[in-house]
Amino acid sequence: MFAKATTNLVSEIDAGGSLIAVLRLNDSDKLSPLALVIKRNRFWFWQRPKYLPTGFTLNDLLTGDQTIEPVVKVSDFLKYSGTFGDKKGGSLETGVGVANVALEGRSSSKLQSSFGSLRKEELDVRKLLQDSKDKRLDLEHDLMEQVRERRRRVCGLVKERVSTVQECVVCEEVEDSGTCSGLLSVLTPAKIKVSVKQSGNLEYDSNVSLTIPADTTLLYSIIELEVKTKGQYELCLLQDLEGGFESDSDSVDTVEKGELITVSMGTVHSHKGPLLTDLEGVHRQLSPLACETAGTRTALLQRLSELMEEQVARDHVEQALEDLCSGVTPDLGSLGEDLKAQVTSFLQLLPRADTTHTHTHTPLLTATHLLVSALDEMSDEALSALSALSCCSPLVLQALQQLVLKLASEGACSPIDPALAQEEVFQHVERLFAASAVNLIREAGTLKTGGGVLTGHLPLVMGIAVTGLAALGGSG
Repeated sequence: MFAKATTNLVSEIDAGGSLIAVLRLNDSDKLSPLALVIKRNRFWFWQRPKYLPTGFTLNDLLTGDQTIEPVVKVSDFLKYSGTFGDKKGGSLETGVGVANVALEGRSSSKLQSSFGSLRKEELDVRKLLQDSKDKRLDLEHDLMEQVRERRRRVCGLVKERVSTVQECVVCEEVEDSGTCSGLLSVLTPAKIKVSVKQSGNLEYDSNVSLTIPADTTLLYSIIELEVKTKGQYELCLLQDLEGGFESDSDSVDTVEKGELITVSMGTVHSHKGPLLTDLEGVHRQLSPLACETAGTRTALLQRLSELMEEQVARDHVEQALEDLCSGVTPDLGSLGEDLKAQVTSFLQLLPRADTTHTHTHTPLLTATHLLVSALDEMSDEALSALSALSCCSPLVLQALQQLVLKLASEGACSPIDPALAQEEVFQHVERLFAASAVNLIREAGTLKTGGGVLTGHLPLVMGIAVTGLAALGGSG
């Protein structure tokens, strides 16, 4: 719930900007100005970076007795509020993104949703720049050694953070049933609502609630470091500059620094390339999935359907697969027993892939990593719709793949495949496309997109996921 609330806040106030949502409440106190955050650039060019708070500050990593006293400006940021509600047995006109959607349902709630007043703390970067002259990082510090050992890792410092001023409550309310017309076809199964506690009292009707204390970090931004071979460092002052380790600058790994691309699809594609061209490369990359036995494909499809609803396990499976594809043995020792068993059991589904050694990199391993990475990049709403479709017949998955290709090449598909035309199935298709930033329009037996031919990051991720699942669900 906390991650959904902070992610929604970023999308409302700084979509495409530099602010990063705090995804775990436990990380909040690790994000004071000058705190060290590791940016993990990803394996595939279309993956967004992940940010890992460390609990260390810049001063913890400086050599000798050197320290830097940060100068921080504190100011009021904004007041975030809104009203949410629906009426029992009635309807409500509300907004979802840029679209208006008519809702009907049997549940009833009305709640003033608000984080209240938010405070911003901003580091004086000019002062930090002056204080950083002649300072050096201890490259023999355990954390620095571990970061340098792992590829595609960049060190960053928290330069600003946005936090709560007063206590507030995040509530998750599950809708029992409902229908929806317009851009979407069914109600989202859960709503995340946030409300400030006034005088210690709050009235709400919710299945689950989480109290967020005052002074909890919700959002932050970082300034990346370019670390020299002897420990000197430079601040990347421009937003389009990326940090890294100078010692890795000659690495053959093209995603170590700079523009993220992938060379494993046969030809190098920039992220600005045509979606259809990328999907054709994706189809070749995922083809090993279709060559496995029916038993292996069924087991993988079942486990992937479960991972769509298990974010933590999905994250660790994706990381283990990335390690194997990068020639690194996965480190599962820090995982709890249940989580370790989940990751291990998934890896054991991959025949001829000895996941205890790094020299047995197989096309199946790469294909599985590509598919899991796409699933890990999708929103909860998109995964919910895709999970429902993956439980349908193989014909549905094959028809869905063809629909994506048609929309990517022509922007329209006619006639609608009978496997997708069933009302219950089509509702999930609409949900999937809407959650992937595609306005799907159905007119006289034709499906087309509101913006013409499919383009962009989210449609590509959806296309990868659909292609991979269709390969597993095929009869080959």
